[in-house]
Amino acid sequence: MWKLIARFANVKASNPDQQRRGQLLVTLSVGIIVILLTVGLLLTMIQPTIGRFINLGLATIVFAMAAFLGRQGFVSAGSYILIIVAGMGSLSGMFFNPNSPFNIIYLLICVLLSSILLKPNQIWIVLAGCLAALAGVVVTVPASTRAAILLEYAAAHVSVLLAVTALITFIGARSLAAALAEARELRRQAEEANQRLVQVNTSLEARIAERTEALQRLADEQRATMARLAETLNAQQELNRLILELDVPIIPVRDDTLIVPLVGGLDSNRVQRLLETVLQAIERAGARMLVIDVTGVAVIDTYAAAALLRVAQAARLMGVTTTLAGLRPEVAQTLVSLGVDLSSIQTTSTLQAALALQPRMRSSA
Repeated sequence: MWKLIARFANVKASNPDQQRRGQLLVTLSVGIIVILLTVGLLLTMIQPTIGRFINLGLATIVFAMAAFLGRQGFVSAGSYILIIVAGMGSLSGMFFNPNSPFNIIYLLICVLLSSILLKPNQIWIVLAGCLAALAGVVVTVPASTRAAILLEYAAAHVSVLLAVTALITFIGARSLAAALAEARELRRQAEEANQRLVQVNTSLEARIAERTEALQRLADEQRATMARLAETLNAQQELNRLILELDVPIIPVRDDTLIVPLVGGLDSNRVQRLLETVLQAIERAGARMLVIDVTGVAVIDTYAAAALLRVAQAARLMGVTTTLAGLRPEVAQTLVSLGVDLSSIQTTSTLQAALALQPRMRSSA
């Protein structure tokens, strides 16, 4: 039921305060109509007369009109209709029961209705209307009746009560209006802050997306760089392998003969590579004869000669005959002056001479 009332009380208002007052107007009007059609109709049925039914119908139509005006956004017009009807109902009691002055006290309902349905300043308009209506009633009632029921005295008290009630409700309405205005301002600020927060979040998300994209590009570049470095390293390793192979080249000239042409100097590292490489090549090829060509070696000192002898001795242990070729005259003189003994291996002055010895060595073997 409350959902139905809330849906019916949907007011076409231009601002929240007008919408609030319009919803109150519609709710009060609908509530009064419900009371009229239940309690009012029940009381009328107890003593039914044509006049009572007409009054009930007219009251229902008036309050329905007030609810319609409030729902359409004409809140002040509908509120004044509701207040005027309430005032007329309060003052009519003086004419139906002229012996009781207490009916005029119901004018307080008009002031109370104005405090919740109208703007705070309009409460004074309603108060002025109530006082004017009260004065009109006092003047209209005959002097004898006024004196008998002390109407003027009662009217004075009711006037004071109306003024005090108007002041209290005005203060309350102003406080409520200020609180609602402050709440609307706070809500507006909150909405602006939320909008700024949304903008900041959007900007932050965009910056994060840009940074993420930049980091992704950097990571891709780093991976590409690492790939190039890996390729360069592989190429360098392959180059080093080729250099090592060229450092100690081994050339098979027959099924059983290997030639090792040496170029440059012989240091300890190269001697170790020479020893390892030659012995491995002999094992793989099953060679029986080894020719070490030192034509490209500029200087053969005691260390180099000892290294060559070590290679020849190691080859002999594997059943291989070693020939040292390319001994130039100046190299031979140097070896003689150093006292190097190369008598344990075959020597020749040129590679051609060494290769010419190989058939004879093979036949003698």
